[in-house]
Amino acid sequence: MLLHATAHLLAREPALRDRLVVAVVGGPSGSGLDRPDALVKLAAELGISDIVRLQPPVPQPELADWYRAANLVVVPSHSESFGLVALEAQSCGTPVVAAAVGGLRTAVQHDVSGILVAERDPAAYADALAQVIGQPCRRRRLAAGAVARAAEFGWSATARGVLTGYRNAATPVTVPATA
Repeated sequence: MLLHATAHLLAREPALRDRLVVAVVGGPSGSGLDRPDALVKLAAELGISDIVRLQPPVPQPELADWYRAANLVVVPSHSESFGLVALEAQSCGTPVVAAAVGGLRTAVQHDVSGILVAERDPAAYADALAQVIGQPCRRRRLAAGAVARAAEFGWSATARGVLTGYRNAATPVTVPATA
């Protein structure tokens, strides 16, 4: 999805090619395990090999450096149970463009910490990428929102939420009697 979106974006804004790098950090997963060179081939077919950088998996501390170096992180998942990548990126101050699925709808606050894309359409992703890349003030606002959003999922916030849930569950509920 990201590679197709990048091709759409460059077709609309060819001048971006001189300053755009699409870094894919990590190895294939899921059905991609059967086709380890699929992204290399797709980038070539789309004519974007010159700007795509495929990086093997890196240790967590180095991954944080990748997040901080990026202008945005894209998570175009078909499904996502929690959205940890989105939260990790946001905690580094990097806005996220993500699919509006599963846990990503909770992890990313639309137009506050990133942009949620409802359609599985490269053109829709290209629109979202253009909004972040082409509007530096918006990108800075989303970056600040990203840090704040990620902080809502830290250990302290999680512990407070669990305690509140237990308190609410333990509070007696009064039901008015009916005649």
